[in-house]
Formats: sequence, structure tokens, C-alpha cells
Amino acid sequence: MNRTASTDSSRPFTSTEGCQQDHQRWQQIICQQEEEIRQLRALLLDVMNHYNSRSLRHDAVDYYRDLNKLQIKLDRLHRDLVCERADCLVAEKNLACADSRFGLSATIERHATLLAHEFTRIKDGCLQFLAGMMSLNRL
Repeated sequence: MNRTASTDSSRPFTSTEGCQQDHQRWQQIICQQEEEIRQLRALLLDVMNHYNSRSLRHDAVDYYRDLNKLQIKLDRLHRDLVCERADCLVAEKNLACADSRFGLSATIERHATLLAHEFTRIKDGCLQFLAGMMSLNRL
């Protein structure tokens, strides 16, 4: 059922189609973040395997650990809120968009936004660390 208007104009409903588009957009953002996490972890593993400097290894381990924690949170978001398995029923996908004010659509957006901010913070620190390594000709 498509709802495009609300009796309370201060809280408009999103159409089911719009909700599903938002859902797909968050899936794409999450998948992109997961790929970037894999790439950053590979670079950090390289640092940990090639350099014995205690401070370099310590920073690399810290960023690697933060990225692992973030990956776990993204995995939970996929498992608990984003239905993308082949065996997902169409009805299950539509349930997420039944009422975007209270349903899974709003929950996905809230969680995904928080994780996006956390990812940006960790990524920025990690990239600064790696750039420092490059400026020292260590990478």
C-alpha cells in the first residue's frame, strides 16, 4: 500500500517505493563501507607484518581493532535490519517499509547513519596514519 500523505502534515509518510529506494541506498552505502574496511585492514596488516616499530604497530593494531568492531556492527545491521538474502520473502522486504516513521526503515537509517559517522571518523584517522607512513617512505 502506497502512502504519500498523512493526516498529520508535520510527519509525512514516505511512499513504499521511496522507502524501498532508501533501503537500497543504505545497502549500497553499507556494502561500500565494508569494501573500504577490507582494503584498510589489508593495508594495516601489511604495516603490522613489515614493521617492528612498537609505536607503528600499536597504532596499526588500534585502527585494525576499530575497523573489526565496525565490521561486526555492520554485519549485525545486515543480519538484523537489512533483508537481502535470496530467501527473503517479498512480504518481509515490504514490512520494512510499512510505516517509515516507526518501522524498520527509520531504524535502518538511524543505525546506518551512526555507523557512517563512526566509519568516517575511523577511516580519517587511519588514512592520516597511513599518509604519515607514506611520508616517511615506510609504505
